[in-house]
Amino acid sequence: MLNAFEAAIETRVPLVSTNYGKPIHHLHPKAQAAGVRLMPECGLDPGIDLVICGHAVKQFDELHVLNSYCGGFPEKKACTNPLNYKISWNFDMVLRSHKRAAVFIKEGRRIEVPAERQHENEMIHTLEFPGLGKLEAIPNGDAAFYTELLKVGAGIREAGRYSLRWPGWCAFFAAIKRLGMLSDEPLEGIRPPLTPHEFMVKLLEPQLQYAEDEKDLVAMINLFSGLKNGRKKTLTSTLLIERDLSSGLFAMSRGVGCPASMAAQMLAAGEIRGTGVLNPAVDIPHGPFMAGLRERGIVVHETEVVA
Repeated sequence: MLNAFEAAIETRVPLVSTNYGKPIHHLHPKAQAAGVRLMPECGLDPGIDLVICGHAVKQFDELHVLNSYCGGFPEKKACTNPLNYKISWNFDMVLRSHKRAAVFIKEGRRIEVPAERQHENEMIHTLEFPGLGKLEAIPNGDAAFYTELLKVGAGIREAGRYSLRWPGWCAFFAAIKRLGMLSDEPLEGIRPPLTPHEFMVKLLEPQLQYAEDEKDLVAMINLFSGLKNGRKKTLTSTLLIERDLSSGLFAMSRGVGCPASMAAQMLAAGEIRGTGVLNPAVDIPHGPFMAGLRERGIVVHETEVVA
């Protein structure tokens, strides 16, 4: 990923990516000097969620809570294996996402959940998603980074980023991790060299494929609360995408691909200003972006409660 962004700066060509932006943030001055626009984090999560967050924080005088949830998993009838999971994106990367620390804000304090405790910690909980029922929320991501990006860190009491799965995911992967099954250390006595992580990919990937008549789902919910004009306010945005069986296009593919395509078109049309390392949360115009999603059959629903 880093090489691609460095090449974009060298050739002065704008670049859109769905990868995380924090690892390339140091390229900002260099990209600015070259007059190049670099837009990482422009997929589903991160991506759509960040545009939602950037718009939502402007609707509060004080923001106290910012929790973001997103996940891809099978519809109920496609849950035909013990994991209740099938692959709608790179399974190697699914497993690698289980090996990164999560950073939260709780009661105003920064808390880090190490990767080895990602699937057994007090931050794991369930939530009720409209039309789906109970989903398991797993810590996954650096929420503190985004509160700083959005310049709301001073008033935040609670912030977190979570992956969503059908219940039971954490119980399985907590045991898998304790057994060392996600290790990147080659196993002794095996030739050619093979790590437990690689073994998991080779063993499970063929067993976790969707049938042509099965749908994957993408569920996203973003929760905000704080004060507006001295009154308590909560804002909730929800998004549910289903696989298009007529084309075979996965919900995950739609959720990741459409935002990236739209951002590239916006850059080409000059609708996104500024240079350097940009971010959907602060640099993509909310109205046109949401209108573009609706045109592509991706609809974000928003509810507001003021007490």
